[in-house]
Amino acid sequence: MSHYRPILLVRAGELAALKRLTATTQNSMTPAFLVPPRPWDFDKEAYSKSLADHLKGLPQKLADARGKRRAYVDLTLLDTEEDVHGTFPLTWMVDEAAKLGLELIPMTSPGRSTAHYAAVSAAHGKYGLGVAIRLAPAEWLTIDPSAINTLGATLGIPQSEVDVFSDFESESTAITSQSAYNELLALSRFAAFRSITTGGAGFPIVTGTPRGISELPRSEWQVFSSVHAKARAAGTVKPDFFDYGILNPQSIDLGVDPRFMSISAALRYTIEDDWLLAKGELFKGQGGSGKGGAALPPALRVLAAHPAYRTPISSQADDWIDQVIAGTTTPGAPKAWREWGTVRHLEVVEHQLSILP
Repeated sequence: MSHYRPILLVRAGELAALKRLTATTQNSMTPAFLVPPRPWDFDKEAYSKSLADHLKGLPQKLADARGKRRAYVDLTLLDTEEDVHGTFPLTWMVDEAAKLGLELIPMTSPGRSTAHYAAVSAAHGKYGLGVAIRLAPAEWLTIDPSAINTLGATLGIPQSEVDVFSDFESESTAITSQSAYNELLALSRFAAFRSITTGGAGFPIVTGTPRGISELPRSEWQVFSSVHAKARAAGTVKPDFFDYGILNPQSIDLGVDPRFMSISAALRYTIEDDWLLAKGELFKGQGGSGKGGAALPPALRVLAAHPAYRTPISSQADDWIDQVIAGTTTPGAPKAWREWGTVRHLEVVEHQLSILP
């Protein structure tokens, strides 16, 4: 069975979703925690927190969500590597998590600093957990063999302790599938890595979608499924799978002052090969307009009437949707919508991977 390694932005909604998963579902995946950028103060035109304040309490939050299981951690979105309480940020995160029983495997990539690579190597020397290497398409072995060769030599970590993430990003053509399969073959022949995980961006970036239900392709799942099928037919190594949950990483930092953003009530709902975007009226508009959480239930009623509702499985999120429609629980706000959308997504993907031939 292919293993699931979702890359999840560390926000309240995503962490709350992990807490809701059963032990069986938690054990069937190894999430990669992507630490978000520091918040920006648009009035002062400066970061609103020091790095130490930004990371404060984060290891505890990760441990609360994941328990004493393994996970990856990626600090690539941070703007600085200034010390946190006298310690390099990655080292501080891994050490503090270890005190709580959470084993964090550093995730790295080509082009990082010398100090970062030294911290990755030191973490492996101390805890023996290995490393994850994420390769963008330009860094693939089939495109630039020097990228992973140079990085491997710099880290000095045995290849048998390396998890490789082959990231095809937002590409989703037939050429993408073949290229991703070629990369899988090249990596498997290059070294006996601990694992090879193929995946890409999650929810597509869309603008101007109408109210009601929009069907959007789960392109990352479709590409992965094609790669997996090619590997199965050829009798070669099958890839594990990663995505970014219900997020597209290109939307993480848009540089927009949130005070001036209009937010529509919306739920991202995962089905077999597509996303259903259930969109309601404005949750928050400029000048205090918007209906708040009350903007969501009408969209959920349309979603519940869709023929793909509760397929390919029923999820905890579906029970929440039904309760919101019945008025027995509140619709909440964007944090809750990310939470339940993520719960649904993780449960569906775990099911899909469990039944792949």
